[in-house]
Amino acid sequence: MKIAVLEHFTAQPEGGPPPGPVAEGRAMRDAIVADLRRLPGVVVEIVERRRFFRGALRRADAALVIAPETRGILARLSRAVEDEGCRLLGPSAGAVRLAADKLGTARCLQAAGVLAPRTEAVRFASARRSLRAWPVPFVVKPRDGCGCQGVVVVPGRREIDHAIRSVRRATRRADFLVQEYVRGQDASVSVIAAGGLLTLGLNRQRLRGGRTPAYAGGETFYPHRLAPAAAAAARAAVAAFSAACPGVRGYVGVDLVLGDSEATVIEINPRLTTSYVGLRLSVEENIAGLIIGAALGRALPERVTVRRRCRFRADGNTALMIALRPQRKDTEGTRGWPIISAGTSAASI
Repeated sequence: MKIAVLEHFTAQPEGGPPPGPVAEGRAMRDAIVADLRRLPGVVVEIVERRRFFRGALRRADAALVIAPETRGILARLSRAVEDEGCRLLGPSAGAVRLAADKLGTARCLQAAGVLAPRTEAVRFASARRSLRAWPVPFVVKPRDGCGCQGVVVVPGRREIDHAIRSVRRATRRADFLVQEYVRGQDASVSVIAAGGLLTLGLNRQRLRGGRTPAYAGGETFYPHRLAPAAAAAARAAVAAFSAACPGVRGYVGVDLVLGDSEATVIEINPRLTTSYVGLRLSVEENIAGLIIGAALGRALPERVTVRRRCRFRADGNTALMIALRPQRKDTEGTRGWPIISAGTSAASI
C-alpha cells in the first residue's frame, strides 16, 4: 500500500506560517510516517508542498492529512482525497465539516445527552450587548477555530471589548461562540473509530494560563481519578458524532475538562493531534497500523497494551518517558516517577 502524507503547515512556502505550528505539524508528520514505514508492505510519500498533493494522490492507494479545521482547510484537503478516489485515513470530509463547526458539535453532543458546556453563537455586530447578558467568567472562541487560537477567558465585563477584538482577529466569520466556563483540569482522550471504538488513553493538556490560553504540551496516560469517566464521555461523544454524520473513522481527539466529579466534553478534533507523539511511545501497538485497519473496516482490539507514560512539549520534539508505577505519591501523581529516558525525539523512536 502506498500512502501519501500531507501536513498543512510544513507544506507551505518557507516564511509563511509561524514557527510554532510548523514545529508541531512536523513532529506529528514525522512520528506517524516513522510508524507507517514500520508496517510491512507500506510505502510512504511525504507531500512536501501543497501544489504536489493531487499528483501524489493519483499515485497513492491511501492518504493521511494533518491539518487544522480552521477556515475549512482540513475539510477541503479531505475532499480532495475523496475526489481522487483515494482511501482517506481519517474522518470523511463531511464529518470534518461538522466537527469544524463548534456550534454544530455542541448541539450534536447536547442532543445525545453528552455533558457539554452551554454554547451560543453571537454576531460581531451585536456582540457587546449579547455578552453583557452572560454570567462571568465565560469563554469566547471562533466558531471554526483550532486549538487555542482566538480563545479568550473573560473574567469580568470590563474585558469584553478586548475579548471581541481578539476573537475577531482569529476568524473571518460574521459570528463567534460564547461558552460557559468550566473549571477543572484540561485533558483529552484519543480514540480510534471504525465499526467500534478503541480508547487509546487519557492525556493531560498543559496550557499556559491567562486570558488567552496557549497549548504547551501534554502527558499521556494521565492518572487522574476521573480517567474512567473521561473515557466514557469521549466514547459517548464520538458515538454521537458518528450517528450525526457518516464516515467517522480513524484517529479522533476529544477535548474535555475534568471537574470535581464529572468530565465535560468541550469539542471533537477529527484529525491527528499532538498527543500522538506521546501515545506512540506509550503503547505496545503501532497506532498507525490501527488507523489503517479502521479505514479498511477491520475489527479493533478491545484495548491497547500500555508500556509507559510520556510527557511532551507542544512542538513534540522532546519526550520524557516514565515508568508506569510511581516510587512515591504526590498531590498530582506526576512527580516521583522513575525516568526511563529523557530528551528523546518523539519522531525518531
